[in-house]
Amino acid sequence: MNTTSLPVEIPLRWGDMDSYGHVNNCEVVRIIEEARMRWLMTSGVFDGETAVVAAHEIGYLRPLQYSLDPVNVEVWTSNVRRSSFEFNFRVLNNARQVSVKAVSRMVMFDLVKQEAYAMSPRLREHLAAASGERL
Repeated sequence: MNTTSLPVEIPLRWGDMDSYGHVNNCEVVRIIEEARMRWLMTSGVFDGETAVVAAHEIGYLRPLQYSLDPVNVEVWTSNVRRSSFEFNFRVLNNARQVSVKAVSRMVMFDLVKQEAYAMSPRLREHLAAASGERL
């Protein structure tokens, strides 16, 4: 586990599986989205901010099987800049092995003006405190 990462638990749904018997790649994106939003929203520093996904990089290392136990997702940030930052994710299976590694590049975005904006100092400080090495 990255020393700055925070674990987030995400429950799986039976419908997350595909015909091959493992969690579908589209559902993996949903899992990292849910982990990202839980991580941001529990901090309390994201109120009034808007960030959109600019890019995803996802590496599938081993199949993620359905389980009644939630999936553990390690989350941390990297490359915190003026108006963008990255989320890093490691999705662990029930044996605590990394099944998926992912990076999501986020951009602070004004939905009315349709342009990027500089993040607040409070958010920047929070993201920097949770920053570690990029996957």
